[in-house]
Amino acid sequence: MGWLTLISTLSGGVLGVGSTLVVESVRTKRDQRLRHADLRRTAYVRYLTALTETETALQTVALSHATPIASSDVVAAFRSTGVIAARYELFLMAPAGVYDAAREAYDLLRAMRVAIATTAVVVSDDSVEWQALHTPYDSALRTLRAAMRDSLGPAFD
Repeated sequence: MGWLTLISTLSGGVLGVGSTLVVESVRTKRDQRLRHADLRRTAYVRYLTALTETETALQTVALSHATPIASSDVVAAFRSTGVIAARYELFLMAPAGVYDAAREAYDLLRAMRVAIATTAVVVSDDSVEWQALHTPYDSALRTLRAAMRDSLGPAFD
């Protein structure tokens, strides 16, 4: 009878400790996934904010001066928002599909910058030249937002 009690107690202890370790492991992995999703969400917001602020800065420069505008002024407006740093942060955090969409939006924003610095573009809703620059960027931004939402999962629909 003594051995049976000892074996039962030992088995119960091993099962108790084992189940606790499994539960803790699952909880830790879930917490890590949640933290990573939160970091990604923060990086996404920073990048979208930087893109929007950069677009606004470029439009402000283009509206306040006749185009083409000195390249140094346009580059200063472009860099004033931290879009490059936000892009690097996104590169570290985002899955490939999101980063590809982010790169496309960034490249189109740079094309806007180049056009403002090198051609006579009138920034207005009536301007065919402006719409030719802005419409692809706006479409890329919508694609980027959809890719970001998809990467965050169904809880963020």
